[in-house]
Amino acid sequence: MTERAILKVSPQGQVTLRRDVLAALRNPRMLEAWVEKGTLMLRPALSGSLAEAEAIFAKQGITRDVLVEALRIVQRRDKRTAKT
Repeated sequence: MTERAILKVSPQGQVTLRRDVLAALRNPRMLEAWVEKGTLMLRPALSGSLAEAEAIFAKQGITRDVLVEALRIVQRRDKRTAKT
């Protein structure tokens, strides 16, 4: 998707994404959202909770401790990136 669109925000704060936007994001079930310099940023989230991530990655032998440490590393990196 390369064109921009105006999206309506409901009184409850809900936004409906267009089908082409969802398709461009590969139809995620969950999105991670944050505001960066006044801009709403969205990206697909792998899972909604640590328990959900554990269930997904346990099949590959990845433990809860490894997931928690990986999250800490990503959060530190994101904080450094936000400062620049």
